[in-house]
Amino acid sequence: MKSEATYIASVRRVVGSTVFAMLAPDLPSTSPIVSGRVYRVGQIGSFVRIPIGFLNAYGIVSMVGVSATVDADDRERSNAEYSLEIRLVGESYGNAAFERGVSSYPTVGDEVHAVTEEDLRKIYAPSGLSPICVGVHSASENLPATLDLNRLVTRHAAIVGSTGSGKSNTVASIIKALTAGAFPKARAIVIDLHGEYRSAFAGQSRVFSIGDTQQPLFLPYWCLAFDELAWFLVDRQRASETVQDGNLREKVFSMRQSTAAGLAVGGGQQALSANEVTVDSPIPFDLRALWYYFDRLERTTFSDQARTQEALIAEGNASQLQSAQFQPHGAGSALPLKPQPAPVMGSYTNKILQRLKDRRYEFLLQPGEYDGITKDLGDLLASWLDHDMPITVLDLAGVPPDVIDLVVGLLSRILIEIAFWGRDLPGIGKNGPVLLVLEEAHRYLPKGDGHFIQGYARRSVQRILREGRKYGLGAVLVSQRPSEIDDTILSQCGTFIALRLSNSQDRSHVRGTMPDELAGLTELLPALRTGEAIVSGEAVAIPSRVRVSLVEPRPSSGDPDVGELWSDATQAEVDYISAVSNWRRQQT
Repeated sequence: MKSEATYIASVRRVVGSTVFAMLAPDLPSTSPIVSGRVYRVGQIGSFVRIPIGFLNAYGIVSMVGVSATVDADDRERSNAEYSLEIRLVGESYGNAAFERGVSSYPTVGDEVHAVTEEDLRKIYAPSGLSPICVGVHSASENLPATLDLNRLVTRHAAIVGSTGSGKSNTVASIIKALTAGAFPKARAIVIDLHGEYRSAFAGQSRVFSIGDTQQPLFLPYWCLAFDELAWFLVDRQRASETVQDGNLREKVFSMRQSTAAGLAVGGGQQALSANEVTVDSPIPFDLRALWYYFDRLERTTFSDQARTQEALIAEGNASQLQSAQFQPHGAGSALPLKPQPAPVMGSYTNKILQRLKDRRYEFLLQPGEYDGITKDLGDLLASWLDHDMPITVLDLAGVPPDVIDLVVGLLSRILIEIAFWGRDLPGIGKNGPVLLVLEEAHRYLPKGDGHFIQGYARRSVQRILREGRKYGLGAVLVSQRPSEIDDTILSQCGTFIALRLSNSQDRSHVRGTMPDELAGLTELLPALRTGEAIVSGEAVAIPSRVRVSLVEPRPSSGDPDVGELWSDATQAEVDYISAVSNWRRQQT
């Protein structure tokens, strides 16, 4: 009724799901007071209610305008009409629950009312069987903002926003919400490229980092497929194989076969046979022994014309990277002789040796007890997932940038392979869902195809997003540049949490995830406050503007206080020598 305090406008035109309305000329104020609460009329992104008999249609204000120019000093509104553009989003019958979509459309002359707190509670009622609270709605700080946990995990999600918009806090808030007391078996793995989350999840997480004396991060090289291993060890970037590649492949294959029978097996299964092994199987082998084998071939000389007696001076030591010593070969046909045909693995041998000596890759090439015999890949996964904390942080801050793609790809592939092959086992796959959080996703999930092995992480994560829901593995991508992420990956994210975004290309990617009638909400993205987000997709009943809860302690990703630091007149001792030493040691 027009006599109600909530009445603000009347419908003038309806085009599909878009309604154009004019504010009532006798509206006493654009801030009416209803039941002791002040409501703002015509706020972009705010809801309105249009009664149609026993049905209430709800819409979102997408534009506010005026039909005539009004002077700044003009306090009269008789010469101007103020218009609202409203996008219809849902409806409810009487006191029934809010539903997306519209079955009956308003007509010219229908009333438009401001929504009350009661209306908002109906619109924003928690959806799903397992809602988690991540903050409050910007429309009313009394209304908790919830996400459907099941759809958040199984349909995947993306958290995007410019630097300083609050992404890390949003990640921490969501993970703390889903690992709260209501879900004691929740499991989340955070791939942390900058070491931000150790402080945020103190007392709730187990953190694995490179060089840590208590919980070191290991990623065994023998889990790599052959093509990945060849790229890492000898910089192989061609799909076609050289003679050296063939020799390396053959030796790796034979070494995997020789150790297969000694592996631990579960469930009463028999040991692996050589016929079941491939060159890509995650079966351990001794990389130093591999180097020593080829290095010895390169150095061997023979003391007889038949080349049956080695001119050996002293055997080397593979574990200590010491080469075998032979008498130098003679000139021409003089003894000692070189092998025939001449070995061709010299360059590969040198490259492998340099990798083995590089301390930056010890977490990969010297995986501690995880040699496949003392402790196997199953033990590694148990250390990550089967502990008394709901959160596992894999701190990759010490990983060299040139192998981030490889490392993230291997981590994600291990998780999806275990979820797939263990999908019918207790506590694994569908019987033990896991949420994988991928920080700084644009760094290793770029668009386009690169060289032979580039995009390894992209291919692994693509598989997780396409198939992960079937095997209980969900993913959350976190990025400041969604326009740079692979389109296939981004299109598989069912829920988008978009914080402040200034770049038009980034906003267009978010716009594509929203229904057409609500795409205008993306125009709000550049003006969002820090920690405020537009949430859309399958985990929410309707796109919402949300203030994400501020978590304490916070992730260590905040900006320095430049003003305070530069205004401090005290002289602090600057220790550049230690900084250089840390750089050389690759540790802080």
